[in-house]
Amino acid sequence: MWGAYGPPERRPVLREAILKLDADLLLLQEANVPGLLESLPYPAHLHFPEAGLAILSRFPILNSREVRYSIPSALEPHLIRGALLAQINTGSFQIQTVSTHLAWKADDGGTRLAQVEELLALAAGLPEAFLLGGDLNAPPTDPPARRIIAGGFTDLYARLSPGDAGITWDNRNPFIQSHSVQFPDRRIDYLFLRDPSARLTPTRCEVACRTPTAEGLYPSDHYGVLAHFQL
Repeated sequence: MWGAYGPPERRPVLREAILKLDADLLLLQEANVPGLLESLPYPAHLHFPEAGLAILSRFPILNSREVRYSIPSALEPHLIRGALLAQINTGSFQIQTVSTHLAWKADDGGTRLAQVEELLALAAGLPEAFLLGGDLNAPPTDPPARRIIAGGFTDLYARLSPGDAGITWDNRNPFIQSHSVQFPDRRIDYLFLRDPSARLTPTRCEVACRTPTAEGLYPSDHYGVLAHFQL
């Protein structure tokens, strides 16, 4: 969601893009956008402001937990990285959800992988279907995404849109061009599912929130990922 960055006039664009999704569940990163979370019509709100994470749900949230990763990054010591977990009640069964945001600097791959290991340790003791959404700051070929998949999760975009790059970091977006560090176009934002009981059937996964206004304003610097499920 890019926090408080960018021009203030992009914030209503971001809000409208989120409302247009009509999603039942939002797993958000860099969610400290002034006034935005409170304005979204979701009955269940969780916000972990120190880590910039939020979960908004139309389903009841049974319990939640904020986790700070124990290994800080030497390259971004001022930032708190962590995970926000919520147990969701769909009415017929429960789903464990988590929103996370990993270290971002190119030379910080070791920290990203350590953060993933902490996340997988949290997931290991949870029996429910587990939906993980996050900005990994790494493409699918890098260790973080590969390690999550090795830990029993399915990369929903790779499964449902095979052969499509699914770019979420797009250099055509002028907000990307304003960043001090440049990266190539890549997919670094994900939805992962672990569901041994097969109660959630993913039917579609797509890149979302990537259309600018007529004035050229994008909702954010990243694009989002939207998945559809049959319960």
